[in-house]
Amino acid sequence: MTVTTAVGSRILDFDEGFTEQFLREPARVRHSLLEHPLLTLDAIAELADTLPLKYVERHHAHLPKVMPGGAPEVGGRPSETVREIERNDCWMVLWYLEQAPEYAALLDQTLDQVKQYTARNGGMRRREAFLFISAPDAVTPIHFDPEHNFLLQIRGTKDMSVCQFPDAVSAQRELDRYYDGGHRNLEAMPSEETKFRLEPGDGVYVPTFAPHWVQNGGGVSISLSITFRTPASERAERVNALNAKLRKATRPPGADARADRFKELGYLGFVGWKHRLGRLRRTVARHRREGRVL
Repeated sequence: MTVTTAVGSRILDFDEGFTEQFLREPARVRHSLLEHPLLTLDAIAELADTLPLKYVERHHAHLPKVMPGGAPEVGGRPSETVREIERNDCWMVLWYLEQAPEYAALLDQTLDQVKQYTARNGGMRRREAFLFISAPDAVTPIHFDPEHNFLLQIRGTKDMSVCQFPDAVSAQRELDRYYDGGHRNLEAMPSEETKFRLEPGDGVYVPTFAPHWVQNGGGVSISLSITFRTPASERAERVNALNAKLRKATRPPGADARADRFKELGYLGFVGWKHRLGRLRRTVARHRREGRVL
């Protein structure tokens, strides 16, 4: 059985069980954007030259699955990279398409169809869209992203492998490395993965920070990434970011005399507060035993 969204023009289709695992587990979806005029190579090439260059990312196509420090950038005019993608042995990302009003409208039209299912996590925030254009046989190394993501295949084929960390400790170790300033590319390949073969019209939902890597097929690939955050996912990002700042503050004694004094005063204040609170509790308990009213 298929449940079809019905807000405006239909874009996303998904199985009935999708809503139960949404925001937690990867899942296959379908979409109806194959003939959309904004997603042709010519339209994408035109868009590429209008975006600030810092929002255009390009790399060589044949990379290892594990590449912890990231890949070297490729230069040149962005529109030329798009138009020559079949022969230039590159893959590229156009970030933050919502800067262009027509792409922002497409982003909203798509996500409006699923925003009702984010209510349990506080709703939907920070809608963003990206385009991935890849040469034949390109590889995107294993990495994770902080957003909830719908990756929608427009042209060509690819295998999208979504992985799992072996346990919560391993997952938090990778998150700590990332928030301490590390690259979002992972340092090792997780052992378990679910492979999604994406043909044009297919898509996959990927939860926040789920590791994944991509093997492109034998032709040019165009994929549209539709992403968002929730209050719950933003809260997790902020907590991880604060924890990273606290870790940076834990320098050993003697490294900074002023910082050492500040930490000492904080410790003494905390210990003194705990001592006063304990004394108050003992006083209250004694008065209750003696039948006094405070």
